[in-house]
Amino acid sequence: MTKIDSRRPVLRRSVARTLLGAASISLAVAAGMLLPHTVKAAPAQAAPPVLADGYIPLSWDTARGKLLLQVPAFDTDVLYYVSAATGGGSVELPFDRGIMETAVIRFQRAGNRVLVVETNTGYRATGNAATAQGVADSFPTSVLASLPIESSAGGKVTVDATALFMRDAANIEGTLRRTNQGNFKLDPARSTFFAPRIKAFPENSEVETIVTFAADTPGALVRNVAPDPRALTLRVHHSFLRPPTGYVPREADPRIGVSELRFRDYSKPFSERTDVSWVTRWRLEKKNPAAAMSDPVKPIRVYFDPAIPTPIRTAMKQGLLWWNKSFEAAGFSNAIEAIDAPADMDPMDIRYAYILWINRDERGFSSGGTYRDPRTGEILGAKVRMDTHRIRTIGNYWDAYHAGLPGDGAGVTVADPGLLTEGALAGMPAGQRDMALLRQALLMAHEYGHSLGFGHNFASSLNDRASVMEYPTPRVKVTDGRLDLSESFMKGIGAYDTMMVRYAYTPFAPAAEKAGLEGVIADMRGQGLLYVPDTDPRWTWYDDRATPGENLREAMAARRIMLAGYGQSALTPGEPVGALRDARLWMVYLHHRYAIESALKYVGGLYQNIVVKGDTVPPTEFIPGEVQRDALGLLLDAVEPANMTLPESLLAQLTPDPGSNLEDLSDDAAFDQLKAARILAALVFEPMFDAARANRMLALEARKPDTLTLPQMVDAALARTWDAPRDGNASARALRRVSQGVALDAMMALGASDAASPEVRAFILETLAKLGTSIGRRSDADPVTAAFHRQSARRIAAYLDDPAANAPKKLAPDWGKGPRSRFPMPPGPPLG
Repeated sequence: MTKIDSRRPVLRRSVARTLLGAASISLAVAAGMLLPHTVKAAPAQAAPPVLADGYIPLSWDTARGKLLLQVPAFDTDVLYYVSAATGGGSVELPFDRGIMETAVIRFQRAGNRVLVVETNTGYRATGNAATAQGVADSFPTSVLASLPIESSAGGKVTVDATALFMRDAANIEGTLRRTNQGNFKLDPARSTFFAPRIKAFPENSEVETIVTFAADTPGALVRNVAPDPRALTLRVHHSFLRPPTGYVPREADPRIGVSELRFRDYSKPFSERTDVSWVTRWRLEKKNPAAAMSDPVKPIRVYFDPAIPTPIRTAMKQGLLWWNKSFEAAGFSNAIEAIDAPADMDPMDIRYAYILWINRDERGFSSGGTYRDPRTGEILGAKVRMDTHRIRTIGNYWDAYHAGLPGDGAGVTVADPGLLTEGALAGMPAGQRDMALLRQALLMAHEYGHSLGFGHNFASSLNDRASVMEYPTPRVKVTDGRLDLSESFMKGIGAYDTMMVRYAYTPFAPAAEKAGLEGVIADMRGQGLLYVPDTDPRWTWYDDRATPGENLREAMAARRIMLAGYGQSALTPGEPVGALRDARLWMVYLHHRYAIESALKYVGGLYQNIVVKGDTVPPTEFIPGEVQRDALGLLLDAVEPANMTLPESLLAQLTPDPGSNLEDLSDDAAFDQLKAARILAALVFEPMFDAARANRMLALEARKPDTLTLPQMVDAALARTWDAPRDGNASARALRRVSQGVALDAMMALGASDAASPEVRAFILETLAKLGTSIGRRSDADPVTAAFHRQSARRIAAYLDDPAANAPKKLAPDWGKGPRSRFPMPPGPPLG
C-alpha cells in the first residue's frame, strides 16, 4: 500500500513568481484588495506595467485598470480551461467548484488586434497537410475574444486581455435560463479580478475573476442560496496550460468501460468509418521499463482538501489507495499517492489533482472531473467534488436499520481497520461509524475512478460486486432472523476494475499493443465479467446479487424486519417523535424500491451484449421465461396488502414533526398509509404497463412463444388485484382497493398511449371492456368497496368511448416539496 505523504510538495526554485509578488500589485494585495477592471486614470508618473514571468506572462495595469497578457506564440495550440472557483450552493444549480469548459485555443493576429480562437477538435485529418487544412476550413471555429494590442516592443506582443475574462466564459447566463432561474445578465460594474489567484508558472498561467449576474426576477433555486437573489456572484477561474508532447494515444474499445475521447478523422480511407475513439488516461511511465513491476516516473498525486474532517479524510485516502492494487496488475507499483493539501495550496491550480469538499443546501451528488487534453485524451489534472451531505445519508440508513440488528448493532459492519483513527467519531455507535466510513472510502474509490478515466458499470453487481464503478445500495442481509450489515459495502477494488486499469494503463510495445488489449478483453470475457449496454436489463442502478429474484427476495425480507422494528429507537435523544415521518421512514417503507426497478427490467426484456465482428458472444439473448415469471411474481407480491401495510404500532407514533411544512400538504395531519401504498403500487404498475415494454413483449412472443407474454402479464396482474379473493379485514380491503385502482390507471394509460402499437392498444382496450363488465356486476357488503367497484366500471365505460380524453394524468400522489414536509420524498440514489 502506498505511503500517505502529508508533507507539502516542494516546488522548484525556477517556478515563476506570481502576480502577488509583482511590484505593480503588491500594495493592493497587501491591503487585501480586489483588482477592479475600471479605475480612475493614474497620475502621469505611474510606473509602467510589470510582466510576471511564466508560460503566458500577465500583468495588472493599475493606471488603466486592465489585465495585460503577453502572447506566447501565434497560431499555436494553447490548452484553456474554465472552472468554477466558488460554488452555487444548490443541488440543482450545476455551479459546483471544478471544471466547466475545456478548449484548445490559438492566438491569431488581425491587424491591431489579437483574436482568441477556439479550434474545432471534433473534426480532423491527420498526415497530409492539405487534407488537414481542408477539414479545418470545412467546419466553424469560435472567436472567444478580440483583444487590442498594447505593445509590440522587442517582437513580444502584449494585449489588453480584460475582455477575455470579463465575459460569461462558463455560460452561466444560459444555464440559469435553462433551469428557469431568470434572465440573468453579466454586470460588468460588479465584476472584477481576484488578485490572490492570478499567477504565472513555467507550464501554466492562472487568472481568477469575480463575476456578478443580475436579474429582476430570480428563480426559486437562486432565492434559496443567494443573500440577495437579484445578484448572483461567483468566482470563475481561467487556466492556460502549455500543451504536453510525447503522449501516445490508445485506441478505445466499446466492450470495456474506459472513458473515451471521440472525434472524426477524414483522412481515413473511404472504406473505413471516420469515427475515432481514444481512451482517456493519465500518462504513466515506468522508472524501470524492463521490470515487470516498477514505480512510475511521475505518480498520480492526489491532494485532499483540508476542510475534510480528519476521520473522514482518512477513510477517503484509503479508498483512493485501493486502486494501487489494480495498477499492480498493469505493472505499476505505488501508482497513486494520497497527500494532505497544505493550507495555502490553490485548489484551482490546474497542475494539481485535488479532492474538493462540497457543501450545498441539500444532499447532492459527488462527481469526478478531469482536465484532459482535447487533442489526445491525456488526463492532465482533476478536481473531484465530494458532497458533504452523503455521509449523513448513510447515518440515516443506519438509523433505519439498526433496530433490526442483533444486540445494539455495534461491530456488525466490518470496516477496514485502516479507516479508523484514534477517537474517531467518538460517541457514535461503532456499527454506524464503520458503515459510514466504509461507504465514504468506497465513494472516494468510485469518484476517483472517473478521474482515472473509467466509466460506470451498472451490471457488475451480478458478478458479486465486480466494480466500484457500480452504484451500490447497502447490502442488508437477513441472518438468523435479524438484519446483517457485515457486507454493507465493498472493501476494495473489484475484478472488473482491474481489467479497466490493465486496458488503459498496461505498457505495451507498439507492435504488441493490439494483441495485448485483445488479451485483456479475452480475460474479462473468460472470467464472465459483464459489461453491457444501458439498454440491457442487467444494466441497473443500485441492484445487488446474481439474479433479480434473489435481489428482490432479500430486500423484501429485510424490509419486513425493518418495518417491525422501526420506531423511536431511530431517534436521537431529545429528537421529536414526529421526526419518525422524515426520510428515514421512506428508507424503510421503500427499502426494496431499487430491487423493484431491477426486476421490472427483466419482465419483457432482452439481454444485449456489446460485440465486435469475430466475437463468439451472441449480440442478443432471450431472457429465460422462468426468470421473467419469477420476477413478475415477486413484483406482484410487493403490492399484496400484507406487503404494503404499516404496523398499527408505528402508525400510532406518526404524529407530525413540529418543523414540518404545513403549506406543503395534500393530506391532513394524520399520516395517510393509503397514500404511501399508492406510491408503492405505482412504482410497480406504472413501469410494468409501459408502452415500450408492451410492444416488445408482443414482438418477442412472435419469435419465442415460450417467453412471458403480454396477455400472461396482464392476467397475472388482474389475478392479484381485481380478481383476488375478498380480503377479510378493513385494512387489507382498503389496501387492495389501492392496488386495484393503480393497476387500472396504469392499464388505461397504456391503452391510450400513442407510443403503444395498435395491437397492444386493441388488447388492452378489450381487456378493460371485459373488466368493466365484470366489476359492474359485483356486490360487496363493504359499502366503500362496492362504491369503488361501481365507479370504476363507470370510469371504464367512459374511457372506452374516448381513451385519450379519459386516461388518467398521473398514477401516484405528489411528494412533498421539502425534506421537512409531512410527506417528504425519500432520499434518492445512495451513491452518485
